[in-house]
Amino acid sequence: MNVAVLGVGNRARKYLSSLPEGVCVSCLVEPEEIRLYQAAARFGVPEEACFSSADDFFSAPRPGIDAAIVAAPDRLHLPLALACVQRGWHVLLEKPVAENEEGYRMLMDAARSAGVHVGVCLEMRLHPYFKRIRELAASVGSISRIDHIEHIGPDRMAHTFVRGLWSQNEAAGPIFLSKCCHDADFLLWLTGAGTIDDVLSIGALEHFRSDFAPQGATARCIDCPLERECRYSAVDLYKRRGEWTSGFDVPEGQTLGEVIDRELQEGRYGRCVYYCDNNVFDTQTVTALLDGHLHLNMQLEGISKEEGRCTRILGSNGVLEADGGRITLKLNGCSEPLEEDYSALNNAPLHAGADAELVRDFFDSIARGHEPSATLSSAFPGHVLCYKAEL
Repeated sequence: MNVAVLGVGNRARKYLSSLPEGVCVSCLVEPEEIRLYQAAARFGVPEEACFSSADDFFSAPRPGIDAAIVAAPDRLHLPLALACVQRGWHVLLEKPVAENEEGYRMLMDAARSAGVHVGVCLEMRLHPYFKRIRELAASVGSISRIDHIEHIGPDRMAHTFVRGLWSQNEAAGPIFLSKCCHDADFLLWLTGAGTIDDVLSIGALEHFRSDFAPQGATARCIDCPLERECRYSAVDLYKRRGEWTSGFDVPEGQTLGEVIDRELQEGRYGRCVYYCDNNVFDTQTVTALLDGHLHLNMQLEGISKEEGRCTRILGSNGVLEADGGRITLKLNGCSEPLEEDYSALNNAPLHAGADAELVRDFFDSIARGHEPSATLSSAFPGHVLCYKAEL
């Protein structure tokens, strides 16, 4: 099976590391030259099959391509996926699918007309911990309420949503859609809810603003006298701890350390989190009524020191609580709760194997003529919830 890859960033590299036997990368599209040619060398893609522009790639027929992986920036997901399905290719598509419901429906119609499948990269469905939550949730009976909090964590929040490429609504879209569409998908997949009757959303940029900068803070962490005490220090994150550096491109003849030093001195990732150009929310609460009776409360929390998800599911037969990898199930009439611990998976690579599983699932489904686990239609309700949260 021959595959075109559109966007060779961090997410795509993880998917490509899990390609099953018999799947061959035949074309690459990536505007960043370093990423393009490093991927070409890794997968043996000839220069004439490497493109820095999607327009150049789509300008000529590409016979022999069976499928595409679309992992470009969020706002390009829809136009690139549409172009692929219109050429009769199956698509493995990074979330979110589209910026709005109209675009999402357009892609569903196009895929249906072309007779191709689009698999959505919603790894929570395939993660052992979240799969187990769904299995055990069936024991609580009729679900009346779910409370779900996602703590983004200081490192991820600073790197991605304050300094990084998802920091502005105009460039990447609202944070709830970008970050929580897979949470919304998981919760609606878990409940099987079919209708979203009402949505209330309240959000704000509360903390990562210049008026919250500590006295004496400077525009760059490398120059700041408060750097050693700051939990958002870019020097600490990238240079001392060496974390969140996989997205830094290292030109030939240079080292990662040199790239980090240059980024700290002059790049976007060396900026003080209080003096960036970010405008996405750092807190948001979304309350929804599902199927006329199920109350869902979702909270995005970007300010706390914690990282991870906390979920409480209240049903007619009991309560399930899941926090940081630990699951507790308390059923009515049972004196002892069921407790299971999946916290060892928290730092396991490739989302505890879920990334690799979704790639295998997609290509196996295509080869067998089946639908992948997360189809456009099944992922639609979770996206609709996010769209309604941004109205």
